[in-house]
Amino acid sequence: MSNPLVTIGIPFYNAEKYLLDAIKSIFAQTFQDWELILVDDGSTDNSLGIAKSINDPRVRIISDGKNKKLAARLNQIIDLARGEYIVRMDADDLCFSKRIEKQLELFLKDPKLDVAGTGIVYLDLDDIPLGNNFAPTSHAEICMKPARTFGLCHASIIARKSWHEKHRYDETIHLGQDFNLWLRSYQGSKFANIPEPLYYYRLEFSYSLKKQCRDRYMSSIYLFGYYQKQGCFYKALFCFFMQYMKMIAEIIFCAVGAKRKLLSQRYNRLTNAEVESYISEIKRIKNTRLPIKSGCVFPKGCKQ
Repeated sequence: MSNPLVTIGIPFYNAEKYLLDAIKSIFAQTFQDWELILVDDGSTDNSLGIAKSINDPRVRIISDGKNKKLAARLNQIIDLARGEYIVRMDADDLCFSKRIEKQLELFLKDPKLDVAGTGIVYLDLDDIPLGNNFAPTSHAEICMKPARTFGLCHASIIARKSWHEKHRYDETIHLGQDFNLWLRSYQGSKFANIPEPLYYYRLEFSYSLKKQCRDRYMSSIYLFGYYQKQGCFYKALFCFFMQYMKMIAEIIFCAVGAKRKLLSQRYNRLTNAEVESYISEIKRIKNTRLPIKSGCVFPKGCKQ
């Protein structure tokens, strides 16, 4: 069998509630020349059993029983990938059926392109669309404020494998791996986005104040180190304290019961037509039939 053009990598840890939906997102793609690598990070629920239930030669299951964290698993996917391009996907999200097809079109148009993401649809705990975010398209727009943020949704990206081999994830960082990666690589790379929302992100499920605070803490450390090495001590100091100011603001929002208001700053309000369109696509994804091995039993609420 010849190598596929695309490798899709989904690391997972205790994701039994949503993993099957994420896999359905891949099988629902209009682009089909792919392999799917499902990497278990030491799950203690039935996630690994769900992954092993898929009966398709394009799907590979990797499991060593260890909890090595996301960065290590993403590097593992880079090493195992047979495709020319590597697609990111989180185990608790969904993506639009034309996502891969449209992102690959960007690479065909621009041979210098290294990484391409998409806009985002944010979902609540019941998979009802909350809002969307249209992504900036050019490298200059994406990297306009590198000390603050980059306009790339990490879970939505496709990147050339050759680029990933040059720019691996820092396995000493357990949160904010994507920001660290962009900061280290953006000056010698070319980024782009499909502006339209093609990635469905379960925001309320993924967000926790503890995780966000740890993310801010880690970001403050490597931002300080990055700019200090460049001889920009005052900028390093400014970026360090800005991360702590943002952390304090988020703690205050959550303490006064304004978490939803805090999260709403990330997205645009939806029209009725957009809500209907997104819900229709979500239903289509969830109704996608998977090739399941006989005799497999799924947890309650997890349907084939």
